[in-house]
Amino acid sequence: MKDNRLIDKKRILSILLIALTSIFSNGAHSQSKTTSLKLNKTAFIVPIDTLSLSADEQNDITSLHHVLNVSGIRYTDISLQSTSSTDISEYDILIVPFASAKSLNDSDILKITHFVKIGGNLFTDGITQLTQQLGLKSQSKTENVTLIRDTYFSKDTLYWTTVREVIPFDSIRNDSVLAYNIQTGKPIAISGRYKRGKYISIASLFDPNTKKGYSQYPFLIEWLERNLGLERIAERRSMEMYFDPGMREENLNIDSLATLWRKRMIAKVYVAGWYFGEEVNYKSILRACHENGIQAYCWLETPEITAQFWDKNPQWREKTATGRDAHVDWRKLMNLADDACRKEVFTELDTFLLHNDWDGVNFAEMYFEPHPQGFDNPNNFTPMNSIVRNEFKLKAGFDPIELFDKKSLNYWKTNDTSWRLFANYRKDLSFRIKSQFLEFLNNIKTKKSDFDVMMTGIDVSLKPAESDNIGESTENTLALYNKYNITLQIEDPSNCWGTGPERYDNLGKLYRKTATDEHRLVFDCNVVGSHEKGFGGFPAEKPAGEEIRQIAYNMSIENVRPAFYAEDGVNIIDFKNISSVLARKAVITEISSLQWSIETPYTISINIGNFKGNCKLDNKPWSARNDNQVIIPKGTHLLTLDYLGLTLHNLALLSISSELHNADFSDNEISLSYSDEITSCYILISKKPREIFVDGKIMNCPVYGTTQFSIKLPQGKHSVKIICD
Repeated sequence: MKDNRLIDKKRILSILLIALTSIFSNGAHSQSKTTSLKLNKTAFIVPIDTLSLSADEQNDITSLHHVLNVSGIRYTDISLQSTSSTDISEYDILIVPFASAKSLNDSDILKITHFVKIGGNLFTDGITQLTQQLGLKSQSKTENVTLIRDTYFSKDTLYWTTVREVIPFDSIRNDSVLAYNIQTGKPIAISGRYKRGKYISIASLFDPNTKKGYSQYPFLIEWLERNLGLERIAERRSMEMYFDPGMREENLNIDSLATLWRKRMIAKVYVAGWYFGEEVNYKSILRACHENGIQAYCWLETPEITAQFWDKNPQWREKTATGRDAHVDWRKLMNLADDACRKEVFTELDTFLLHNDWDGVNFAEMYFEPHPQGFDNPNNFTPMNSIVRNEFKLKAGFDPIELFDKKSLNYWKTNDTSWRLFANYRKDLSFRIKSQFLEFLNNIKTKKSDFDVMMTGIDVSLKPAESDNIGESTENTLALYNKYNITLQIEDPSNCWGTGPERYDNLGKLYRKTATDEHRLVFDCNVVGSHEKGFGGFPAEKPAGEEIRQIAYNMSIENVRPAFYAEDGVNIIDFKNISSVLARKAVITEISSLQWSIETPYTISINIGNFKGNCKLDNKPWSARNDNQVIIPKGTHLLTLDYLGLTLHNLALLSISSELHNADFSDNEISLSYSDEITSCYILISKKPREIFVDGKIMNCPVYGTTQFSIKLPQGKHSVKIICD
């Protein structure tokens, strides 16, 4: 029997703690927090007459608005005209763009500087009387800025492809330099303290070049978080990542890596499947993924099969137009038009897919080389094996090798008719090979439970010439999607990677006309060096910061699932950038310092920092949480952080790979409902399950792990009860 006196003492201490919390949390700029987070209130000061602004100033304001919207940061626009009558002390952060700051009167400037003095946080750009009032001094001369460096979030040079004249700051006081002109070393973005408050000031306009906010300073959101206390507290576990074990070090610790993936909110991993028969331990990779509640797909890259298959079967190697074996870039291409070759490939894949615990297969990039040169590069041009040449000759009356003979009447540059015949033949052949593979993979699906068949196609709508270059067709791709009821992933071609994130919104509008199932459309972004020296107007040579945020944003406009190549190429900070942008539709309203209203169209995780007390959801004990996050189901809910009493339940739902609908908890039992329209749902719990009931019937579900336990639950919408030891 518990000692009631001890319980009473604990409750008294808890009540005192709540009282102290209430005292110190009153006011906009409390320096004391009971948790490590705060639901910020942000105000954006907008100018009175936007029509009179210069194009640079209009771009700057629109860019700042867009960057905040993309990240899901909610703010209140306050007209400069009403600043004098608005109590800005109720806000935590003020955004004052140059166009507004230059029009402030003396009274407004004093009001804003007083706001900072008493603990407020300010962001402003451009040199104005406001920055002077803060004590910031500038150099006497302007500098041309083309190269900058961010001192915290990128070790690489950042490029400004539009040269700007900037008056840099003097390096004074203990201000923290956020960015500087590489050519002179002079600071152009700084942060610092002004009495009890903090500020960020940029010497130039934030983005005078575009209306999107990604042309000059890619890490503004990170600056606001690090220096002004901005918190993005909602994240969504829905990103998908490519993983090539051959690109990692030989002594890879897959258990540590998979744990890291889970912490970074990765839901699915596409594991390179062209090492089977070699020393890659796929069973260990799949076990590590599943122990961390991550779905794992086998990623195939036909016509590449494996290096071993290439070595063993020289008779089936693809040929290029110059007659050499088709080892193009990293891929060793096989002749999949050969029935015997294809039969052997299917035999080996059958064993590999059925004997390993895959959640699905990603049949990717079945196109012909070369991209993007096509017929212009005969040394890499495929397919030109004897089977293809003979088949085409019977249909068209000439050997396609003649297309590359300058003396031939069928030379492709001078005979459009002959060129078109073979260009169309390649598309038809690609369609046939894909159909044969999808027939095979759908047969595998009938033998494995909850197994997803995905096909990744190269988009040719953005660059129509690619259709002939690589033998791809948007119409054929969509026909295969419809015929085989597969998940469709679309990858933009490499000559589009240097263009703006808006391309994914355009692709979404195109493919959603046919791929209407919201669960079965995925877009792939290659996070590689696609902006050499700022090509395309992006400062970082590899997508990072704001560009990554806006890529995820544009993918999600049409509810397309986001995938990225690759997990080792994405910057560490960008995992949160992706997961928080994908959660941006969640609306969180502070009822009190310990109670929030949450309205979300999907399952999200709320970061609660170092809070160690109990949680309640809709006034019921809620144990869907890990050390610093609470899982919130789709819908409208009331989250309460509760200090009273001891922890109610030591059985917790630590993560879920799919949509959570509801849950109930006790010391040794969890009841929940979930849905996954595509494949299995993985949940991670803190205690070992003894019995699992799905829709009221006991089920022998796979369980992984030894200290935390991952359970593989069936695809679909189900109710589950788990009884633990």
